[in-house]
Amino acid sequence: MPGNDDRDRLFRSASEGDFEASFRSVLSTSQVVPRDVFRTTPVRWYILFTLCWVGLIQNFIGNTWGPVTEVMNKTYSWSDKRVSLLSLWTPVFFIPGALLFPWLMMVTNMRIVMLLNSSIIALSGIIKILSVTVIPLKSLIYTAHVTQILNGLCGAAPFSAVMYISVNWFPVKEQLFVAGIIISSINVGVAVPFILGPGLLPEPNSTTSSIYTLFSGTDDFNYDTALRWYLVIQGVCMILCLVFPLVYFPSRPRYAPSPTAVTARLDVKEGVKIMIRRGNFWLPVLMFSLTTGTFNGYGLTLDTIVTKSGISQSEAGYIGFAALLSCVPANLIIGGLGGAFPRHKKLMTIIFLGIGTTSMGLFVAELEDWLPRSMPLIWVTVIVGVMCLTGSAPLLFDMATESSHPVSEELSSTVMVLGNQLVSFIFIALIQIPHLVDEDHRDKLNYVLI
Repeated sequence: MPGNDDRDRLFRSASEGDFEASFRSVLSTSQVVPRDVFRTTPVRWYILFTLCWVGLIQNFIGNTWGPVTEVMNKTYSWSDKRVSLLSLWTPVFFIPGALLFPWLMMVTNMRIVMLLNSSIIALSGIIKILSVTVIPLKSLIYTAHVTQILNGLCGAAPFSAVMYISVNWFPVKEQLFVAGIIISSINVGVAVPFILGPGLLPEPNSTTSSIYTLFSGTDDFNYDTALRWYLVIQGVCMILCLVFPLVYFPSRPRYAPSPTAVTARLDVKEGVKIMIRRGNFWLPVLMFSLTTGTFNGYGLTLDTIVTKSGISQSEAGYIGFAALLSCVPANLIIGGLGGAFPRHKKLMTIIFLGIGTTSMGLFVAELEDWLPRSMPLIWVTVIVGVMCLTGSAPLLFDMATESSHPVSEELSSTVMVLGNQLVSFIFIALIQIPHLVDEDHRDKLNYVLI
C-alpha cells in the first residue's frame, strides 16, 4: 500500500515538471496508487476559456462570407461560386493543418501549438484589418482568400485539442462536459456571422434595421463602411486569440487530474497502425463525418442554397444562428448525460442521431415543397435536427478515444475531424463543378443533406 513517501515523491516531481515519470515509478513499486495524488487547479478553467475562444473565433472567420452572399452578389458583384470558394478554403487547408498541429502536440507541447496556431490567426486578423483600412477596399477580392486560407490552416488545433484538454486538465467526471463546452464554442463561432453579417450588411432594399444603423444613429447607410466594421471586428477578435495564450498557457498542468492523464501514449506511427486495425474506432468516425460534416458544408453555403427555395438572406441568417446556438445546451446536456450514464452512451448516440436525421429529412421536405410550406415547422425541424446531430459530438469523440486507446487523444480526434472536413469539402466542391449544380438548381443540394 503506498504511503506518504510515494505521495511526497509524486508531488515533488510534479513541481519539477516530471509528474508522469514519477507516477510510473510509484506505480512500479506500489500495488495501489493513492487517490489524493490526483489534483485539479482552478487555472484549468482559464485554459478551457482560451481554447474555446480560439475555436470560436476560428470558426467565426471560416463562416465570414456565406451569410452575406446576397449582399456580395448585388453590391460587389461577387458570384455564388466566388463566395463558396472562400468557404471551401476552410476544409481544404484544414488537411495540412491536421497533419501539422497534432504532430506538434505529440513531439513538443500544447503551449507551443497554441502560440503557433494563435499567431497565424492573429496574422490573418492583421491582414484583414489592413485590407479595409490602409489598402484600397477593392483589394479585398484577393486578401479575403489569403485570410480564409490562413484561417483554414488553423482549424485543426481546436478540434484536435478537444479530448486532449479534457483528459489532461480535468477529472474523469468533468471530461465529457468539458468536451461539450469546447464543441459548443465552435458551434457558436459558426453561428455568430449568421446574425452579425446580415445585421451589419443587410440585403439591398431590405426593411430590416441594420446593427450598423442602430449603433451609428443615422439612416445614412454605406455598405463600404459597414463592411469595414464587419471585418475590423473580426480582426480585433483574431488578435485576441494570441493575447490570451501569451498571458498564460502552460505546456501541461502542475498535477495530473486522473490516472488516464499519465497513461503512456503511442507515437504517431504506432497509433495509426492500431487505429487502422480497429473497426470499432471507425464507426464513430464515420457517424461523425457523415452527419456533422454534411451539415457543416451545408451551413457554410446555407444562404446560397436556401435562397433558391424562397428564403431571404436575413431569414436564413436567423435560422442558422438559432440552430447553431441551440447546440450549446444540447452539447452540455448530452455530454453531461454521457458522463452520468457511461454504460448507455451508444444507445444515446443512436437515439439522438436518429431524431436528428428524421428532423433534417422533414426540413428538406419543407424546402422542396413535398409538404405544405410552414415556416414554424422549418424552424422547429432544423433546430431539433442540428441540436441532436451536433449534440452527439461529445459522445462520438469519447467513443473514438476509448476505442482507440492507448492512441493519443489528439491523434484520434484529428482523424475524426479530418473525416468531417473531407465530407464538408466534397459538399462545398459540388457548387464549384461547372454544370453539375448550376445556380438555378442549387436547391438540389438539399437532397445531399438527407
